Amino acid sequence: MDSHLRFYYANKNKSFRPGLKKIRVRKKLTQESLSLQANLARVYISELEYGKKTPSIETLFKISKALNIKCSRLMDLTEEEFHN
Repeated sequence: MDSHLRFYYANKNKSFRPGLKKIRVRKKLTQESLSLQANLARVYISELEYGKKTPSIETLFKISKALNIKCSRLMDLTEEEFHN
């Protein structure tokens, strides 16, 4: 299993939330605009950012595509934020 996926499954809710908002804001996107681009509900984006939900692998790919970054880079950035 890829190291990104191992980290993701080992840390579930904690792994994704620190970085998503930071990346989204850095890209100058609102939750609404990200949700529209990723074809997800705005409330779901909010729940991801606050650690209330855990994204599926499919959702990770949708979000990374909407953010115009590779999924592995999205996981790197969220892992970096998790450890800071």
